[in-house]
Amino acid sequence: MANIKITTFNCENLYGRYRFLDKPWNERPDGYERLIQVSGVISLKRGRKGAIEPKKITEKQRKSTAEAILATLPDILVVQEIENIQTLRLFNCKYCNDYFDRIILLDGNDPRGIDVGVLIKRDFDAEILNIRTHADEALGGKTLKSSSRLNTKSTAEAIFSRDCLEVDIKIDGKTITLLVNHFKAQDGKPSSTKKRQEQSKKVKEIAARAINEGKMPIVLGDLNIDIKQKNYDGSLNEIYNYEKLDDPFKNKPEDELWSHYYSSDNKVSRLDYILVDKKLNVISTDFFRNGLTPDCKQYTGTRLESMKGNDLEASDHCPTSVIIDL
Repeated sequence: MANIKITTFNCENLYGRYRFLDKPWNERPDGYERLIQVSGVISLKRGRKGAIEPKKITEKQRKSTAEAILATLPDILVVQEIENIQTLRLFNCKYCNDYFDRIILLDGNDPRGIDVGVLIKRDFDAEILNIRTHADEALGGKTLKSSSRLNTKSTAEAIFSRDCLEVDIKIDGKTITLLVNHFKAQDGKPSSTKKRQEQSKKVKEIAARAINEGKMPIVLGDLNIDIKQKNYDGSLNEIYNYEKLDDPFKNKPEDELWSHYYSSDNKVSRLDYILVDKKLNVISTDFFRNGLTPDCKQYTGTRLESMKGNDLEASDHCPTSVIIDL
């Protein structure tokens, strides 16, 4: 088996169509229920004012998102902030030239419709063995009382803000278990810190179970906090310090260890992680930054061809990759 490239990428609201759901009910645009249906391509202006951009803007921006993915050349891609599986299939077909032939996405707990998913390169020799969701798991070992993803009273009790999508994949006779995550965002609230702590603890339990079953887990996704930031709250300690997993990025220079640009503060940080079973041999790591907005002066390299003449970045996150020698 040749080397395998695994990439995680937060696509930043792939089609942008749900951002207005962050707003209070009385500030949402008229007819918003119709806008959350997959009925073409629209986009909202940067920020959260809710204004709708022309279709051509979204076309350009999605081309940049696709170009970032295709330039990365992943064998396996995991994504965050995807509206639904129909959206992902449309994006793969229209913008990625059907680069992927296996696409997995299950509805999670976020009422804004930002889910996590897995895509496998066309004709890549891998067999999907099992798919498991942990979206219905609640605190205290309980199960959510309601399976409705729009019942925020119910989903507030869920461990995972979106899901921990667990996918077993057989490659060259070995089974790796992807644990795809998008942890609770930082908002300064103690409840959010506690939520990330619970998520970290639960992912560690799932990873440990996979190891006990003879599988090799890889925890990856947007974990939504930088363990090196000054006000780090320890919320990732359970999973990051798990002795059976390794962070293959840990030896990168500190000024290179970042994956996200926050435009409001003009700051970069590491929000995206790939933690691998220590039995796996990681031979290289990479942050692909060519799709970041030109406003991000921390990156001085070239930008994507599709971004020439505009500032329509691929995402505010960088595709983050490891190459593994099985």
